Amino acid sequence: MEALRDIEGSGGGRLAEVGTAHRFQGREFPVVVFDTVEDDYGDGFWMAHASRAPEATTWARNGVRLFNVAVTRVQTRLYVIGSRSRILAAEEHTPMGKLAEFIRAQRARSVSATRLIAPNAQVPPDLGQFSSRLADVLSRHVEVSDIDNEISFYDTFADRLAEARTSLWIWSPWTAKRLIGLLPVLGDAVRRGVRVTVFVRDPYDTGQKKQTDLVKQLRKVVPTVVSVNVMHQKIVVIGEHTVLLGSLNSLSQSRSREVMLTIKGGHFARKILTHEHAEDFARPPRCGACKGDDVDLRRRGNGTWYWRCFNRACSGRKGQKAWETPVRFSRGAGQR
Repeated sequence: MEALRDIEGSGGGRLAEVGTAHRFQGREFPVVVFDTVEDDYGDGFWMAHASRAPEATTWARNGVRLFNVAVTRVQTRLYVIGSRSRILAAEEHTPMGKLAEFIRAQRARSVSATRLIAPNAQVPPDLGQFSSRLADVLSRHVEVSDIDNEISFYDTFADRLAEARTSLWIWSPWTAKRLIGLLPVLGDAVRRGVRVTVFVRDPYDTGQKKQTDLVKQLRKVVPTVVSVNVMHQKIVVIGEHTVLLGSLNSLSQSRSREVMLTIKGGHFARKILTHEHAEDFARPPRCGACKGDDVDLRRRGNGTWYWRCFNRACSGRKGQKAWETPVRFSRGAGQR
């Protein structure tokens, strides 16, 4: 409901109404979501026992009437929330049994709730037009699951890193001794097949000059480490569904007071990755002159991004001028 309210609130239109089936008796709506409040556990509740069988009790027969009130409120599209296994196991003379007939005859589409609300990286392609739209709406809802200070953050960070299964993106301007304790965790993620990408400041930054050995250690563990000139973001994105965002440098924190939020939501995570041009910036080229990989990412005053070789011994360097090339953005990606 909160996810729907987020979408509705941005348009200024009519809000969805919520209530019991009896509340809406005599009214109709283009779309109805009917929650049967039935799961797989126990003997079931009212809708699971609704029946017109000869031996049915008054309570069970009233359940049929309630089911009928709910499903006849709709004009165009009806969504029924309930246990699929319970519905398919229902007897023919019950409302759920009739619904099972629709599913078997492919007159009703059955979609697992986990495919709609689980924090997947992308909406599954076979959900169909309407279910895909619903999954997209639900994915836009975010949950702030943790608020940490500089002391509690690393327990949360370790837990989230252990959960990574597909991808891990880290923006941390500076590295320090804190990194040494994180290298084994990052190494474990890489060995699990997680795609790990780390963005740090270039080695000629004042704060990085003393930590070149640490960056070298990081590069031995993490396949993709990108040097960025004057970056200041402090972001971690895990599996394209969880974002750690705030003021704390995850690879260098020591004494300063900080705050970090853990935000869960697939749509939000993907928006962060898109905003940061994560995919485009994760592919630094080799220097076209010296063929080395001492290349950092920079942005000009007019907002355009480019790669620049920072190897002082590069054959393409002439005074303060060094080899550079524009960033090639993927189709549809902005350049700001």
